[in-house]
Amino acid sequence: MTKKDHIQYWREESDKNWETAEYLLKGRQYIMALFMFHLVTEKLLKAVWVRDNVGDSPPRTHDLQYLYNETDLTLPTNFYDYLAVIGQWNTDSRYPDYRKKIYQVANDDYIRHHHQQVNDLRLCLLNELSNPT
Repeated sequence: MTKKDHIQYWREESDKNWETAEYLLKGRQYIMALFMFHLVTEKLLKAVWVRDNVGDSPPRTHDLQYLYNETDLTLPTNFYDYLAVIGQWNTDSRYPDYRKKIYQVANDDYIRHHHQQVNDLRLCLLNELSNPT
C-alpha cells in the first residue's frame, strides 16, 4: 500500500464510524455514539499522522492529544483542548465505574452540543487532509 492508500484507509474507517455514530444517535444510544465520536477523531488524526510522518503505521494509541502532537497540525486551541474531552469518552464508554458517570450527563442537550462540536472538528481535519503538505 502507498502512503496515499494508508491515508485513505483511515479516512474511510472514520467515515464508517461517523455513519455508525449517526445511526446510534437516532436510536438514542448516546454512550456508544460518544465512543464512535472518539473513533472518528482518532482515525482522522491517524490519517494526518501518516501524512506528516515517514512511516505508514501510526502509533497504537487512543490518546488524541498525543497523536495530534505527533503531527504538523496547528488546530485552534479550543480544538486541542477538546481532544481531551473526546478522549475521556473512550474510557467512559468502556468501563462500568465510568459508565455510570457518563450516563448521568449524556442527555439530549449534551449529545446535541457534542455532536456539533465533533462534527466541526471532523470537518476541520478532513479539510486538513485535502490540503497536501
